[in-house]
Amino acid sequence: GCDGKAHDADGYANGQLPTAALCELPGGSGERLRPDAAVAFLGLAAGYQAAFDEPICLTDGYRTLGEQQQLRRSKPRLAARPGSSEHGWGLAVDLSCGVQSFRTEQHAWMVENAGRYGWFLPDWAQRGGSRPEPWHWEYSGA
Repeated sequence: GCDGKAHDADGYANGQLPTAALCELPGGSGERLRPDAAVAFLGLAAGYQAAFDEPICLTDGYRTLGEQQQLRRSKPRLAARPGSSEHGWGLAVDLSCGVQSFRTEQHAWMVENAGRYGWFLPDWAQRGGSRPEPWHWEYSGA
């Protein structure tokens, strides 16, 4: 299923996508994304690697409904309502290694370059947004 084309998610609920509708990202983390988002993320990761001479650090991708529920219990102020997260569609990533802070060169690079690869920091996650999360990036499909 990792052909780079979005698979039809009709008939599936958020956090209940079949494994065949997702792509495991390289690097051994086991993180998965929707195929089109995965291909776009690999491009983003290559650009980041070229800029910093180190790999981008991915801490989270697709989340099952159960994972969303567990995260909501453990971090209620940070987690979206289970079943409403972009992670549950395989369209969001959480990043670290500098990207998780608004004041770093890595985050500034993401703000300037992520859009070229179809990724963006949602308004609510931006500095001054309703829930600032500099580490949370979403795929726009563009």
